[in-house]
Amino acid sequence: MGVLAGFALLVGGADALQSQWSSVLIGTTHFLTLGVVTTTMLGALFQLMPVLGGVGFPATRKIATAVHLCLGSGTLLLAAGFVVQLPVLFNFALPLLLTAFCVFLSGIGYLLLHRLGSGTSMFCIRLASIALLVTIVIGLIRAASYIPGVSVPDWSVLTVSVHFAWGLAGWVLILIMGVSYQVIPMFHVTPGYPVILARSVPSALLIALVVLTSVPGPVGRSLAGGLICTAMVVYAVCTLGLLNKRKRKLIDVTVNFWRLTMIGLLTVAGLFIGARLWDDPTSLIGQRLNMGIGIVAIYGVACSVIMGMMQKIIPFLLYLHLQRQAMSAPGLLSELPHGKLIVPDWCSMGQWWLHLAALVLLLAASWFEVLAAPAALMVICDFAFLGYWIAAATRLYIRTQGRVRSALGM
Repeated sequence: MGVLAGFALLVGGADALQSQWSSVLIGTTHFLTLGVVTTTMLGALFQLMPVLGGVGFPATRKIATAVHLCLGSGTLLLAAGFVVQLPVLFNFALPLLLTAFCVFLSGIGYLLLHRLGSGTSMFCIRLASIALLVTIVIGLIRAASYIPGVSVPDWSVLTVSVHFAWGLAGWVLILIMGVSYQVIPMFHVTPGYPVILARSVPSALLIALVVLTSVPGPVGRSLAGGLICTAMVVYAVCTLGLLNKRKRKLIDVTVNFWRLTMIGLLTVAGLFIGARLWDDPTSLIGQRLNMGIGIVAIYGVACSVIMGMMQKIIPFLLYLHLQRQAMSAPGLLSELPHGKLIVPDWCSMGQWWLHLAALVLLLAASWFEVLAAPAALMVICDFAFLGYWIAAATRLYIRTQGRVRSALGM
């Protein structure tokens, strides 16, 4: 999906990054937000719910497979419909996406309402699930309005900006917070987040989104925007402070990605303030500032934290599965590949520099048209390299699994 996003930008040319209403840019956005970010986050929740709540989804494999297939195919059709300007594809995309999200939300809703505890991470997952539901409803209404012959209620308050805010500030950012409360102290040996901050910041984000949706006009936008920016700044500053206090001082590229994510949040807050001060829809600077908010929020925040966490989670999960299979023959444990063999340092560093270069080029291309093609190519390289080392890690896992099974006579 990330590679397809890069190709969409490449085909769209310079015009794709010159207007936030470009159909190619909207398609590219959905390749990233649904195809990369949401797909990864739903997958992470299938893994995290048993860890954080002690109980997993019922019929996990069946539900995960159904969600994966419907979400993947629905995203392809939806994004392609925007990129090639063929709204008839939405007729097929919307039922698939609706099925994926209904199945997922039904499963997680049952767990959250009946069976799980109330730690800070679970608190964030509850709020993020609410934000995801609202994002889906707004998205379906807006997408349906593009289908010829389909009439939808004239809910003018459900603008692209409101949809964007619920999706990124609600669903994505609140879930990032919930994950960070667990993994940053665990993986990077830092102090824990203050409980008051861990609950108040995501709550403030959800309140701000409700204000944005229910109070139309500049007053609502200003109140909600100010509260969202404050929450982002508080969370980013606190996280950067914790990362500076980490006890494990070894070089860790994942920390770079976390820091880039937090710097991205601070940048989004600054760009938002600048865009409001330059609140002129005909102003080129105002348009570029708004474009920068989208680029940094999606590529600099959401995609950055995902790429960083994959370098921790993939080796951890693969080793964990191999370890469980080898437990009946303890002598095999010493032969299992450790994290640095599963994802070598050169892969992590290469991913960091490719991702940083792609982000910088995307921001520059929103100002200088000549950089549109290099930016698109760098996005393609960024995600292609991600796919390469994930595939390499998977091949190593399969080979090692074969050796373990042979040694156990399976």
